Amino acid sequence: MVERSFVAFGTIVTVQICTDATERANTAAGKLEALYRVLERDWRAFGPGELGQANEQLARAEPVQLSPALAALVRQAFALHGKSGGLFEPRVGELVRLWGFQDLAGGLPSAPPPEESLAQARRDLAAAALPVLEGDVLRPTAALRLELAGIAKGAALAAGAKTLESAGIRHALIAIGGDIIAIGSRGDRAWVAGLRDPRGPGVLGRVALRPGEAALSSGDYERHYDTAAGRMHHILDPRSGRPTRGVAGVTVLSLDPAAGNAAAVTLMVGGPGAFESLTTALGMEFAMLVTADGERLLTAGMRARLGQT
Repeated sequence: MVERSFVAFGTIVTVQICTDATERANTAAGKLEALYRVLERDWRAFGPGELGQANEQLARAEPVQLSPALAALVRQAFALHGKSGGLFEPRVGELVRLWGFQDLAGGLPSAPPPEESLAQARRDLAAAALPVLEGDVLRPTAALRLELAGIAKGAALAAGAKTLESAGIRHALIAIGGDIIAIGSRGDRAWVAGLRDPRGPGVLGRVALRPGEAALSSGDYERHYDTAAGRMHHILDPRSGRPTRGVAGVTVLSLDPAAGNAAAVTLMVGGPGAFESLTTALGMEFAMLVTADGERLLTAGMRARLGQT
């Protein structure tokens, strides 16, 4: 087993590679780290990377030429926006900026933004249609900033798996914070994912991952601060312009990590009442939602998978 850890996407990335070919594994891990250095720069909504620079043009309602990789990510984000009935919203960049959650390396904001600023951002979001993606050219219908954090980690897991496989690695696990993807198996056993307890240090259950499957989590426990009005965290509801309410955490299993990532965020936004309809609309057979009161909602598929371990 070869293991390497490094910091990327504002968290710890760990890769475990099952092989006796140590040199090949180290080379592959180096390629993974190099890839993630590029993606964490280019997929950030703010800063000198590709998306950050594109957002400067989009904020002026100017069309922008995207790279094929970023265009593909935006295209999938827009498709998931439609499937979710608008609850997965890639155009919340201005809301993220107002709340002050855009700086992964900096401290947390100390207070919510002014209500009049939130109200204006909500009106702007509701009034504008989705930008039009023609090939790799994105044409906005109004000024906006894209925020792809709700899909980017999943897409990075998928891209990382392809990078390792192209380097000759057949059995590995990549973890970006609490999100993981299984490549092959761990010897004669499956890789196992723990379903995080959003209100404690442990897990609520464990699931054996299938080859190529990812476990994606979203919750109000990362990048948050508490106020008398409740917990303020970085997952924003585009309808209210405020942090989601009613859900402590969500975990989704998916063979499409980007779609699973977006589904976990969408279920946070939709809340407990929309759990069944959204898992169906998004095609998520394996999902668990933990409400703010500790109640657990599970799809039939996830309940069965938990019963196998």
